[in-house]
Amino acid sequence: MRTPKSDTQKQEAALVGLRIKAVRKSAGFSLQEVAERLNRDYNANINKGMISKYENGIHEPSAGIIYFLSNIFGVPPDYLLCKTDAMTELNSNSEQSDTGHVLKIYSRYNTTDGGDVENDSIEIIPSKWLIGGHEFFGLRISGSELAPRYYDGDIVIFERRSKIPSDRVGLVSIGSDDAFLCHLVRKRNGKSIIPLDRRTEEMFFTTEQLEESDIHIIGTAVQVRRME
Repeated sequence: MRTPKSDTQKQEAALVGLRIKAVRKSAGFSLQEVAERLNRDYNANINKGMISKYENGIHEPSAGIIYFLSNIFGVPPDYLLCKTDAMTELNSNSEQSDTGHVLKIYSRYNTTDGGDVENDSIEIIPSKWLIGGHEFFGLRISGSELAPRYYDGDIVIFERRSKIPSDRVGLVSIGSDDAFLCHLVRKRNGKSIIPLDRRTEEMFFTTEQLEESDIHIIGTAVQVRRME
């Protein structure tokens, strides 16, 4: 991380910062979400304040950070550096073969150990879903407790996000427990977590409790795949 000193460096840092900010917003990521991806996937040891300084031209991101951000957002590094206006790189070898992306399917998900992956399960999503740095995974439903919305054997595809719209199903874990499907409803002074499994009671957390508790918002359901 370097502080631009000359007028030329300041102008270049400002342009790069504006582009990083534009790409981030276009991809729908918050500063916190980008920081979490950098730390989780690349051990970057970064926080949202540092990313804000990049976007405002206060500091110049290193070549490594630019590379990591390009992977997260799905754009070439030179696009973030304002050396090109092309958001995709031409690759004659992959033009016809890039038909889909193999999704990782879990039978159990847990933020502590990552959960159990079904190595023999194959689900394909369109590669274009990944444009902008979006990340997806699947969770197989076990049991009939979530019927009639989801049935035993269904695979629910989630986009990895730390915010869940109130009208969407989310995947949440508390502490070291396995993640569960629920709705998050915003209240005046907090949020209610309403599990889809009716055997589990609704939970309410104040804003202060949400900040202090070990609650992990993992993703938002975008699709269900059912064996007919």
